[in-house]
This record gives sequence, C-alpha cells and structure tokens, in this order.
Amino acid sequence: MIRAILVPIGLLPAAGAALLLQGSAAPASGSGAILCGTRVELPADVRVTKASPVAPGDGVPGTRNYRPTRGFCRVEGTIEREIGFELWLPLPEAWNRRFLGAGVGGQAGSFAMPDLARGVERGYAAASTDTGHKASDETWLLGRPDRAANYAERANHLLAVKAKAMTAAYFGLAPRKAIFIGCSGGGRQAMTELQRYPEDYDGILAGAPGVNTPAMSARRLWEMIQHDRDKGLLDIAGWKRIADAAIARCDPRDGIADGLIEDPRRCDFRPAQLACTPGTSQAGCLTPRQVDLAERIYAPLKDEHGRQIDSGILPGTPISPVAVPEPFTPGPKYLATVLFGQGIYRDANWDVRRFSIARDLPAIDTVMNLHADDPRIDRFVRRGGKLILYHGWADPLVAPVPTIDYYRALGKRFGETRTRGFARLFLMPGMDHCRGGGVPDRFGGAGGLDGEGLSRDAGDDLLTALEHWLDGGAAPAQVQTVEIKDGTPGRSRPACAYPARVRHVGGPIGHATSYVCQAGERR
Repeated sequence: MIRAILVPIGLLPAAGAALLLQGSAAPASGSGAILCGTRVELPADVRVTKASPVAPGDGVPGTRNYRPTRGFCRVEGTIEREIGFELWLPLPEAWNRRFLGAGVGGQAGSFAMPDLARGVERGYAAASTDTGHKASDETWLLGRPDRAANYAERANHLLAVKAKAMTAAYFGLAPRKAIFIGCSGGGRQAMTELQRYPEDYDGILAGAPGVNTPAMSARRLWEMIQHDRDKGLLDIAGWKRIADAAIARCDPRDGIADGLIEDPRRCDFRPAQLACTPGTSQAGCLTPRQVDLAERIYAPLKDEHGRQIDSGILPGTPISPVAVPEPFTPGPKYLATVLFGQGIYRDANWDVRRFSIARDLPAIDTVMNLHADDPRIDRFVRRGGKLILYHGWADPLVAPVPTIDYYRALGKRFGETRTRGFARLFLMPGMDHCRGGGVPDRFGGAGGLDGEGLSRDAGDDLLTALEHWLDGGAAPAQVQTVEIKDGTPGRSRPACAYPARVRHVGGPIGHATSYVCQAGERR
C-alpha cells in the first residue's frame, strides 16, 4: 500500500519527501508515475515500468554482488519506444544535488550498473541507458537506422534531458551539477555528449574514449583477419615476449627501471630486433614469418591504396591474437563486425574476408556518426564545463595517441593556457584497456566502486577531483594511482596532467611519494 498522498514532490518539504521513500512502487499511469511512494509527473515519451525501494544490504538484481550501504529508489523504464534506462535516486537527505550519467562500452545493450552503484553510494542521482537495444539481440543493427542513431548519440542525450527532469520532479529541486562518466564506448559517449549536446553536462570524465571509432573498428577487424590468416603463428606467450622485450629496452630510459615505459612514443623498439640469426639457435627469437606478422600488426594501418589510417600500436602494448569471429570461428560478435556487416551490408552473415578498408571505412559514416574528435566545444567551455580525460599507454583496443591528439587539438583551438583551465589529460603507463595490465590502475575513473582509488579524496579519485574543480576548486595537477591485489593496496605512483612527466626523486619505486610531476613537453 502507498503510504502517501499522491502529489508532485515539488509541493512537499524535504522531511515529508524522505517519508515517501518508504512506500511501495507502482508503474507509470498516464503522464505520472509513483516512484517508491511519491507521484511525479513524467517527461514526454517516458514510461516507468518499475520503481522499487532498495534498502541497505539488499541484493540488487543485475549487479555483481552489490549490496548498498544506503537506501535508494531504483527506477526502470523506457524512453520513446525502446530506449531502456535505469535511474537510481538516493534518499533526499543523502542527495548531493548532483546528477551522474554513466556510459556503456562496446555495443551497449546493457546498463552501467557499477557506475550507478558508485553514484548512488556517493549521493548522486545516477542514470544509464542501454542505447535502445538489448545485448542479447545479436542482430540489433540489422535494418534499423533508428537504432543506429540512438546508439551513436540520441539515447544518451535523451537520458540526460529526461532523467534530469525526473530527478528534479522527485526531489523538488533541479540538480546543481551534472557529470557524465564512461570508458571505452562509454568514453566515446561522454565525448559525444560534450561535443554535440554541451548543455547536457557540466563535467565529463572520459577514459579511453575512442574519439575515432570508425578507424579503430577498421583496425580491429583488420587485425582479426591477420590473426586468422596466420593462425597459430604467434600465440599469447609469443606476443607477450615481444611486448616484454620492448619494456626491457625502453623502461630504463625514464631514469628508473620499474617495469613501465613512461612514454612509449619515445621507444625505438621494433619486433624485427628479436629476429633469429640465421645458422644459430636462439631461444625466444622470431622467425621471418613471425617478424613479418608482428611488424604488420604494430605498424600504422594503411588502406589498400596506401593511405594511412592510424599511427599504429605503441611498443610494449600486449597483443591478443583473437581470430575473426563468426562465420570463421565460434565466439561473440564484435562491434566491428556488427558495424560493417549489419550496418553497411545489412547482412547478419557477412563474410568478413570481403572487408576492404578503402571501400568500407568511409561507408560507416553513412550508417551513423561515431566520430567524437571535434575540438569546437566553445559552448561547453563558455558555460564553465570541465573535461578530464585518461588513457592507458598500453591499451591494445583503443590506442592512446588519438586521445593525445584530441587534447592537443583543443590546445591549438583555445591556446594551451586556456585549455588547461577546462581540460586535463592523464596517461597511465602500462595500463591496459580502461583497467588492468598488472600496474597501478585504480584512480577513480569509470568502472564503479572497484575503480576507486585509495580514498575518495581529490588526490586519489578523478571523480572527486572533477567535483571539486566544478565547484571552483583547483584543476587536478596529478592523481595517485594504486595497484590493488586481493583487496590489498600495492605499489602506487602519481599520474601527472599532460604534458607534465613523472620523475623519481628517491625512495622506494613502489611508493607514490617517491615521485614528483615535472613540467615539460612530451612530443
């Protein structure tokens, strides 16, 4: 039974609103919905299918063993016909007057549950969208230009507009700040929001954003084809041997041997340096065919006419010899195969061997706009928006160089001094895609509670740093990164705001206090 008079929450004092949260949930009815005991007017084209009060310690379906320390109202629904969303609303007394939009990687089709949990634990009203399709639908893009538009940009824009309106109706107050967080595909969504809908969010925290997803997808598909053609030539151990050799050669050049290459662009290692010497027996050397494959994979991608598409893969980056998915080998479909097969050719069984970079890469733009590299963000800057980017130097899926190029493009447009007033970039040596790599990789980026650093202080947590910056505090000059194994903190080091560099000044190499950030340009 609902234990409240059904009136818009804006007409109620905060104390009364807190009591309403204890009521049961009801689905949408007409233009309004009952959210955990409180009736609110819904924005147009929004339908609430379920609103459930979640108590501290309750299990939350769809999450990985998340048990909240605070109660909240979990709202599930759709925007328009099929854009699914979740909106998690904290208790009124716990709300920090902020809204958090959380992006989803890959093909989307699900919700950013870890970041929803992180948001509500910190007092945010947090929301995420599946972008208009379900991950279980393997042919979601086939013959569906509406889904292409929703995936590329519409769904997250509509989420920002509708979910912020619902939040304001629920609490009787509009959020004073809105932040979007995401990594990989979620990072691209963050950058798309920034560039195309600058009024949606005040702050953006984007990791490994894939600012040129079409080119990235072309490389991904091309790489899988190469691995399929040379199947078994280099296994995971062989590729690791190549990456380790690059680290061994270039790690000491930053002044300390810590297993990390501070700036792989300065590393002159090439796989050919591991070539076997004819007539001798050498353990771990590469045969001519192995050298050829490795040199091709690490080199800049070029199309069939010799036009360069990207800058290649950096030394020290581990390569995964993933073979082409269906129809060649059993396994999941990748975004690249969906984009080219279903999007361009409208064929769920498209033969990947037909792929042509010169022909098919430009065709992606006729399906959807997945570019997020526009530096013309003047409207976002004028309204005081703040951007924090981060990227792992050893990311094998989304190369870090385009992210650096984007930051430098901002500097060219706005001037370096002005750019540092609204944008910061952090590069993490040895870090894999968004996380991982057996290196310090916890610093409060996207990824939920598991991605938080040693504390929620601004010096340990990029989300907190962004909050402080938006509230008039100093721009983050560095963030402590830490490696955590089995719940125990291990080695730590600072990541410095680009273009500053980390310099060891003495002390244990595994302690962040042994380093300082040194001003200076990277190339």
